[in-house]
Amino acid sequence: MEKLAYQLWKKDDDSLETFKETLLNNLSQDIGQLASELQINIADADVAPANNLAQSNYPPAPNAVIFIKVKSYFSAGTLESYLEKITTKIYGFVVSESVILDNSEKSPLGIRSEGFSQVVFLEKPATMSTFDWFDHWTNYHTEIAIQTQSNFIYVQNTVVRPLQKASPSFIAIIEECFPLEAMTDPEVFYNAKNNPEQFAKHAQIMMDSCEKFIDFKKIEVIPTSRYRII
Repeated sequence: MEKLAYQLWKKDDDSLETFKETLLNNLSQDIGQLASELQINIADADVAPANNLAQSNYPPAPNAVIFIKVKSYFSAGTLESYLEKITTKIYGFVVSESVILDNSEKSPLGIRSEGFSQVVFLEKPATMSTFDWFDHWTNYHTEIAIQTQSNFIYVQNTVVRPLQKASPSFIAIIEECFPLEAMTDPEVFYNAKNNPEQFAKHAQIMMDSCEKFIDFKKIEVIPTSRYRII
């Protein structure tokens, strides 16, 4: 079993709503026979209040990110042939999934998940070894992310390899789901509602950890609506 992650850019002539409807209504029919799981994350109007959280060092940011589980990467070519019909550009990655937090009640099949999903693409700083990067991320930062934030779903995807030669050199793709209020209320985001002192403490701990292993000049942060289709 392999997991594939794709960044998708809609066609210029399509509205975001048309693109969203195509993904939600047609994609599972086209690739359903190949995929055992399909999740669609869309940067749609429902997450517009979170625009201040978005970061893009490779503009324009993708309009959607999808996660697909297949028996083998061997089927990626067929998958991509469908994706290329409805997009202007795709970047794909084979990833290794680690589910840190899960909450199926807040993310049922077939409907929009509660809250919003923040998808983050990370590159390794040039001055840091791969071993040290993963050591900090998995053995130090993971616990901080859980303790200082209001995330109720947290999935770490290690990039095994890119599927397009032009793809950025991402080392990991992170997905975290937060309450809707966290889009506009930093205290909710940092699990410190109505507690300014705790908010400042959590934000500082989180940023101190991030600065140790994240290159902020090569990061993509995309607030999305999450749909588990299959």
